[in-house]
Amino acid sequence: MLLDEKLKILNKPPVKSIQTELGDIYDCINIYKQPAFDHPLLVNHKIQMKPTVIQEQATEQISNMFPSVMRSKLEGCPSETVPIRRTTKKELIKAKYLSSWMKRRHYVSVQPSAEKILYGGSASISVANPRVNPGQFSTGQIWIQNGPSEELNSIEFGWAVHPHLFDDNQTRVFGLWTADGFRETGCYNMLCPGFVQVHPKYSFGEHINAGTYGGAQRAFSFSVHRDPKSGNWWFINGIDNAKIGYWPKEIFTHLANNASVIGYGGAAGGDLGEPTPPMGHGHLPVFDSKYSCCMLHMKVINNRGSYVDFDSSKVQLKHDTKTSCYDLMFTGRALLWGTTMFFGGPGGDCPML
Repeated sequence: MLLDEKLKILNKPPVKSIQTELGDIYDCINIYKQPAFDHPLLVNHKIQMKPTVIQEQATEQISNMFPSVMRSKLEGCPSETVPIRRTTKKELIKAKYLSSWMKRRHYVSVQPSAEKILYGGSASISVANPRVNPGQFSTGQIWIQNGPSEELNSIEFGWAVHPHLFDDNQTRVFGLWTADGFRETGCYNMLCPGFVQVHPKYSFGEHINAGTYGGAQRAFSFSVHRDPKSGNWWFINGIDNAKIGYWPKEIFTHLANNASVIGYGGAAGGDLGEPTPPMGHGHLPVFDSKYSCCMLHMKVINNRGSYVDFDSSKVQLKHDTKTSCYDLMFTGRALLWGTTMFFGGPGGDCPML
């Protein structure tokens, strides 16, 4: 399919358009005519307007230690429309390289034991703004996965600094999915049909203010869980637990029922042959939230849609490069912060292990 044809599918005729202070254009699209429904498996899909089970997470303790990220609401979309960030031709061209980005990125993650069937993950992630070049990206994120590598079903979400994706170096909310290990299916955000947007004021690409190394920190909560009744994977974020939307169960195979892997950490990558960028605050982690990105109140979701603690004595610490590039420190449960980890690193010449 030609780029112009893809752009026409993704950028539906708007009822209204909103331009943010950063210059992003969000189009108010009829909720029943959004790009998700161009997916062949979603032609007869019925929109789920809210999760079946909604368990509000306690955010007061987090906000006392980490000032809340002030959200930028997209005010003004008419009733029965949702805000969707307008895709540019440049962004769509760069999105074609998704599979190669995935092969060249490094990561560190904490993974709870998969002895139990899992239905989602959540955490509050401290927000950084690592310095990246145009061909690089860096994230703080959660992974939800199932299936063998060649058929991998994956949902990833959190914050990212990703110039190819957002055409700037701001820290922004992102989501990412695939149903075949990034071979043919999947995309970031809404760069292909798949994700169903339902929130009228928040969407992918939302800018979130970062903390400063050695100074005040900010945290932003992220959660994805499988709805116990519909089977859809709901994306919820922010101190106000905004129900952004969901990845429908129909677009998945191995994630249609449950997850086998939940990972918490960061990822960083760039163009082939180039040094890799910083992760987190750009320094190896220490047990101090002023100097290291961290995740607080790390939880998994059970089959009833409830947030529960996992056994912190049964976790795997994952690296795919030398620890002088990127590393993590897992502290287990802390009195006020819940299950906690620290992560980050300077990047540089970082070969795959």
